[in-house]
Amino acid sequence: MHISTKTNYALRALSELALVKNDKPIPISEICRNQNLPPKYIEQLFRKLKQHNLVKSVHGVKGGYLLSRHQTQISLKDIITAVDDQISQQNCYRYHYNHVHCKALPCGINEVWNDINKDLEKYFDSINLAQIIAKIKEKE
Repeated sequence: MHISTKTNYALRALSELALVKNDKPIPISEICRNQNLPPKYIEQLFRKLKQHNLVKSVHGVKGGYLLSRHQTQISLKDIITAVDDQISQQNCYRYHYNHVHCKALPCGINEVWNDINKDLEKYFDSINLAQIIAKIKEKE
């Protein structure tokens, strides 16, 4: 299983928003400074996060971003699908003598990978941002 840079950065940026105690908007520049993230890249990710109703923007001098839903209502699956469009899937590759792979042929191995992919998706849906924040706080 590979977690993309997009998902990793989005999760780090969202954790900054989730750790704010008084629900004040945080500018992207502050998020990037605190998490050592590239601002242009995070701006692109935040556009996607906003489109998926995970963050909202506040304009003005004291503007920035806030979570648009409570931490318990944002799953890891929500974050992954917002920035990556889909969860990275494991696939079955079987090679023949002519080096053509059969990704879609029904076989036992392919069924195992399909089951694993379904289980991963359920697992990511079962983890919410509040649980991730709790683990971050444990390590502080």
